[in-house]
Amino acid sequence: MSRPGNGIVVVGIDGSDLAAEAARWAAAYAARHHCGLRLLRAYQLPHASPLEAAERMRHHTERQLWFASRLARGVAPEITVEHAVVEGDPAEVLTAESATSRMLVVGTRGVGGFAGLLVGSVGDALARSAECPLVVVRGPVESDAALTDQDRVRPVVVGVDGSPAGEAALAFAFAEADVWSAPLVAVHSWLEHLEDPGGITLSELGMIEQQEREVLAERLAGWGVKYPGVRVSRELVQGAAAKTLVARSVNARLVVVGSFGRGGFGRLLLGSTSRGLLHHAHSPVAVVRPDSTAERPEGFEKTR
Repeated sequence: MSRPGNGIVVVGIDGSDLAAEAARWAAAYAARHHCGLRLLRAYQLPHASPLEAAERMRHHTERQLWFASRLARGVAPEITVEHAVVEGDPAEVLTAESATSRMLVVGTRGVGGFAGLLVGSVGDALARSAECPLVVVRGPVESDAALTDQDRVRPVVVGVDGSPAGEAALAFAFAEADVWSAPLVAVHSWLEHLEDPGGITLSELGMIEQQEREVLAERLAGWGVKYPGVRVSRELVQGAAAKTLVARSVNARLVVVGSFGRGGFGRLLLGSTSRGLLHHAHSPVAVVRPDSTAERPEGFEKTR
């Protein structure tokens, strides 16, 4: 989703190791995109907590932010880093921040703050309500200096569901592949959204597969002109969407999915499939909500 200027990347900090890794990932992103970084720690205290407990909590959170800031600056010393401590519900705080942010970045697990957001209903709510892309960092982040030549060409993988709602995810994926000089793998999983695949003849299945191949080609039409430096690979698969993306994530720089759509990848963030991906992906996962103002590349004409 577009934001005025270069925008700012907001990272949810909760004191966990993966939140620290999220800060490092976000710092590298901010450096590539020439934008600022905001490290945000939200916390809640019981209503009956004494003033002394509140002061201890605030001091503790500030130390967590200081540590995360050191890690971020170690990755990208040239970027501007802000700190913020906010008392309030983490999901609500992040959702509010998303209205003016370029991106939200969180870890997958931790000590009870942001890291728990993507495990249950709060995570589903955040995926629906965040007004900017959400990136979930699942493990240690390698610095550019530590990357091998093979690591540097790891692809960006995007799940293509064939719906107009997935356009924002495609736009995000192409932009990331371009800025990182990485190849793009566009994966379209289609068999699982058929109501009764077992009752379809081989001839009918072949026809449907060809139609789905055309859907994938149509969704990618024009992006090669806008991003001529991005090498694109197309994959049409019959497996489950989450399982397919998890497998592709092993060698991926980033996996990108939309949060709504007609089925397959488009429904990833609405139920158990989303949790499977977020729990088992081997790379960071970007969740991009539909953007009503997103535009197709010049020359694209909708034919379906």
